[in-house]
Amino acid sequence: MTNFNNSIKNRLTGRHKFSFKLCGNVRGLAVLDVGSSFGWFEKFAVAAKAKKMVGIEPERTFYQAKKEVPRAIFKQGSALDIPEKTAVFDLVVMFDVIEHIPVGTESIALSEINRILKPGGKFVLSTDFDHPLSKAFDPAWYFGHRHYSEKKLRQLFKKAGFKIEQVYRRGGFFEITGTILLYVFKWIFHREIPFKKFFEIHKNREYLEEKDGIVTIFIKATKS
Repeated sequence: MTNFNNSIKNRLTGRHKFSFKLCGNVRGLAVLDVGSSFGWFEKFAVAAKAKKMVGIEPERTFYQAKKEVPRAIFKQGSALDIPEKTAVFDLVVMFDVIEHIPVGTESIALSEINRILKPGGKFVLSTDFDHPLSKAFDPAWYFGHRHYSEKKLRQLFKKAGFKIEQVYRRGGFFEITGTILLYVFKWIFHREIPFKKFFEIHKNREYLEEKDGIVTIFIKATKS
């Protein structure tokens, strides 16, 4: 087993690839990523010739991302108070973030995203899906990690002034098993999971080829 490596090329999975695919053509667009993490989306968007690519994180933990994607702009900022002017972005993405903000503040975050989008701008979100199996096999769920139903997300999007265009559910056995192994090997052993390539192949299939998954829900919407 090799040491755990947080570089972009080592962390990309089918979930990330499907997320970017759902965004469509970003060429010439001003894009904001709420919760930029290790900069994977920024790398995709810059390579696809986005006009402007901004990523925000609540803490200044994006040093490696800045090094890997020097053409992107990284800022410290919160989903609840986005440090950007009104109506300046064509596309905003928020992947696996809404479940981490304080309980009951989801509407604030979505309203902030609506504020910074141009009229007709697009918003793409992913989060953990509220399915009995995905919750039962998510160790973090037992400590308050939230999963969302499609009904709940539709209510939140409507309240914030969005019109939903597409909803997808992806991920299954290999995503669940790979995530459990990641928890164990990253945080306890500081190593990559065993058979990492094998899991990546099957997770790619779960997100890029198979439908009606149980792990992740994706929504693409337009500012009304």
